[in-house]
Amino acid sequence: MKYLVFCFLVVLVSGCSHFLDEVSNDLIRPTKVEHYASLMLNECTLEAPYFKGVHHMTDDVTEDALAKTKNKSGLQTIYTWRREIEIKENGERQSVNEAWGNFYRVIAILNDILIEIRENAGTPEEVAYVKGEAYFLRAHAYFHLVNLYALPYQPATARMQRGVPLRLDHAVEVTYDRADLESCYEQIEKDLLAGCEEFAKAKLEKTVWHPNLAACQLLLSRVKLFRHEWEDAVRYAGEVVKQVPLAKLSEKSAFVTASNPEIIYSFMYDRSGLSIQGMESSGYGMSADLLACYDAMNDIRYAACFKLQGGAQKTVIYSTKMEDNYTELGAFNLRGAEAYLNRAEAYVHLNDLEAAKADLRELIAKRYRNPESVVLPDSQEELLRFVLDERRREFAWEDHFRWYDLRRMEDRPEIRHFFTYVNDDGLRVSRVSFRLLKNDANYVLPIPLTERDNNPLIVNNDRLEKIAEPVN
Repeated sequence: MKYLVFCFLVVLVSGCSHFLDEVSNDLIRPTKVEHYASLMLNECTLEAPYFKGVHHMTDDVTEDALAKTKNKSGLQTIYTWRREIEIKENGERQSVNEAWGNFYRVIAILNDILIEIRENAGTPEEVAYVKGEAYFLRAHAYFHLVNLYALPYQPATARMQRGVPLRLDHAVEVTYDRADLESCYEQIEKDLLAGCEEFAKAKLEKTVWHPNLAACQLLLSRVKLFRHEWEDAVRYAGEVVKQVPLAKLSEKSAFVTASNPEIIYSFMYDRSGLSIQGMESSGYGMSADLLACYDAMNDIRYAACFKLQGGAQKTVIYSTKMEDNYTELGAFNLRGAEAYLNRAEAYVHLNDLEAAKADLRELIAKRYRNPESVVLPDSQEELLRFVLDERRREFAWEDHFRWYDLRRMEDRPEIRHFFTYVNDDGLRVSRVSFRLLKNDANYVLPIPLTERDNNPLIVNNDRLEKIAEPVN
């Protein structure tokens, strides 16, 4: 879906290619709020960047053991946590680590908007809304970058941990270094607070294709959760709860719609790669471990979000959350359910278990056929586990939720993935397995090869080689 009648020319230059944009004098430069708003809608929402193999690194995905190797090979390096995910078994390079460049391209556009927009570009309210949107989207992009390309946040060591390069301008530089992780999170919060301020000044309401004040507050609650700042996570999630009601899920009608008041912000319009067809062609499906998380008889999400494909010899279960029966909007969405789960988790860490249970019961009432039959644990440890499992059930196959939640667990779990080599004629050759060990170094992605080739200052993340274990 393309709505632009004007554009920025993003010039990819070696050494600083993913940060920097230059505007051609031959193109029409945005000058009005509708220009900037359309640019962000087209470049940052409808075609929002994400790491396209993120689910395949988690315990939510498994291979189709009968699928041909050539069909699975495109995501094999990610699925098996290969040290260099851009280099296939045969030594060929492949483009699977593009999130870095895509997010920095978006950041370059947003930097230019925040620098160039003038107060006379529209009414004060319209200008404030555009600025609020740009601040939110930049924070959102940096949040993804640090959770893909930096180690998980630890309060005691974040100032000493490498984050990602911070760029807030559009100056051309030859080389750049990584900021510390604490500074990255400080910038994310600064942008989100600026976004809240601008949205509050604007007092405008737009469609769910545009972020708003509640979106800023929800992302702030998530950031605070990741930073272990439990009181602030409760506070910002509480602001969202005041504004956004929960809606009852139904397996008989689409849940993510423009009329559902629980949907705050919808993005990534193109869902084809995450659809049943996209999954089936890639040779992967939902793991038994994920499906076992659900009470198949009681949890409405099980019937609403998954579908069995195949026959007697081939049975693979896929997520239908990208299909029209679940969403009429984008593939990824910010919605009220997260506010309840963010606050519940923060309450558990604060040892306010009754408050956590109250939030969980609110969500359970909207997701289960017989909510009164769901028993909540009484211990702090078990209730925290329930919250994390509920997050897994609620956000399965959405955005980067599961990977990020796995990374931030106190003890990141071991995950085992099987991979079956199958010839083009369907003959099985061999089967092996790979392990992402507990607290494994490969819980962080490598910096893209192009960035390392062009910039001697960029320090790569330390990752391990993975050894295939034979399986009978």
